[in-house]
Amino acid sequence: MDADGCVLDVGRTARRATRRQRRAILTRYTRCMVDHCPMPAHLCQIDHITNWSDGGTTDLDNLGPTCQFHNRDRYRNPTHYQLHRAGKNRWGFTYLGPRSSMRAGRAR
Repeated sequence: MDADGCVLDVGRTARRATRRQRRAILTRYTRCMVDHCPMPAHLCQIDHITNWSDGGTTDLDNLGPTCQFHNRDRYRNPTHYQLHRAGKNRWGFTYLGPRSSMRAGRAR
């Protein structure tokens, strides 16, 4: 709950973040959760760390801002991103890029 007693963790009862969740997230983040992305958080979509389609909850600790590009790309290409803690109450993603067998073969 927040300081006013409003629920900030809604589990799986709702997919979209509430206004109060969004407000709390925008106090934690200034930019998109993907490292080096310059998109300001207030222009980002609120995204699930563990995707909703994979059983992720709409709880404050499982939400953060991602720009439209990274939101869709992370969903479509989850192996291209590595999750890491970016602070006590924050997450971040490092973009690893596509991994192909051809690229791995050149690394020898």
